[in-house]
Amino acid sequence: MREVSDAFLLNVAEVSGSLLGLFVVGMLFFVETGFRRLERRAGEVVQAYFRASTRIVLLLFVIPLGLSMTLVVLELGWSTALFAFLSVALVAANLDTLRLVRQAQRATGSRMMLVNEVAGSVAVAVLVLLPWLLGGLDPSRGDLTWAILLSFGAAIASVFVLVLSVFDIGREAPRPDGSGSRG
Repeated sequence: MREVSDAFLLNVAEVSGSLLGLFVVGMLFFVETGFRRLERRAGEVVQAYFRASTRIVLLLFVIPLGLSMTLVVLELGWSTALFAFLSVALVAANLDTLRLVRQAQRATGSRMMLVNEVAGSVAVAVLVLLPWLLGGLDPSRGDLTWAILLSFGAAIASVFVLVLSVFDIGREAPRPDGSGSRG
């Protein structure tokens, strides 16, 4: 890998921070309005999945944001420790979404959720393991940059799927007269 400049890392942090803020605003808006359309049982299942998915997307954005900034201003050991901590949290969040995805997929009819979970789980495994495989117990700045890039890409893909899932939920939601949207 080419040398990773501070400017690149700070640009990644800036974009990640901006997208993180937009994601939070979008999720708050959806939580306020979107879940009301679902039947009670389906709503509980989908809310649990969306909570878990939101947690993993937040972590996926925090990795490029936090790791990029620490690589610029702190010693490499601190960045490695932060990455290890965030990796544990990311794996735990991923296991939570895996536990909930089948029920949410059945409730919404969204195949994208299941596809995202499979692809996302592979991405999480790669982004958590790759720096350690490349650099051993002492990964370099370049090794950690691979995790930053993979995390950023996985976050964007997950947001894409969550947005498409909202359309699936709207399609399946009952109408005010009690019938389904497909009618």
